[in-house]
Amino acid sequence: MISNYEITLQSAMKRFCSYDMESISRKHGITDRGEYFETRFLGMETKINKNTGAVTVNGQPADFCEGLSIFDWLCDGKPDAKAAESFCPVSSLPGVLVRGQGLLMEAPELAREIDLQPEKFRNICKNLGGKILNIGDFGVRIDVFPDLPMEMKFYHSDEEFPPTLTFLWDANILDFVRYETVYYICGALKKHLLHKMQHKKPSPWGEGGSPNGLTDVGIMFSEG
Repeated sequence: MISNYEITLQSAMKRFCSYDMESISRKHGITDRGEYFETRFLGMETKINKNTGAVTVNGQPADFCEGLSIFDWLCDGKPDAKAAESFCPVSSLPGVLVRGQGLLMEAPELAREIDLQPEKFRNICKNLGGKILNIGDFGVRIDVFPDLPMEMKFYHSDEEFPPTLTFLWDANILDFVRYETVYYICGALKKHLLHKMQHKKPSPWGEGGSPNGLTDVGIMFSEG
């Protein structure tokens, strides 16, 4: 039986196919390869078939979080969107009223892996095009899309506190994607990083927030 998430993704694929492909081809970071567009999502090679809307990320079919993030950026961002190059937690984005969804941005399992293998994490991020930063104990800047960066700030554990990983978003991210899509992006990022750190098959939802939690965000914020 097809799930609601698959139905939503298929609907987004159909909606994408109805858009002006020439207009999308002019978007920064998009390469038109004839039958498909090529770009990068979280530093990974991404292809979008212009006829079917099928998306692959690193050669694999995009899951819900990946697909919805990519289609929102392609189809619904403001044409004059420009990164602010200043970063903040999701709760501090301009005009945002958070309704108890901050837990979906936490990544305790990933933070524990980084605490144990910080150099491995830094190398993984560098392979995704990331830049190591001097924030927290260390940080990383990585491109969500070619025109939209984000940052992660990490603190090691000590005698009193567990390790923490904080996701920081460009202050203008809502010019590029909708509010709920920030959670989809975060889910995709956590999934890929945890997979690389643990060398096991990734869950399509990363760690922490469940599919229902992510869907609730979409319901709460998709109107207006």
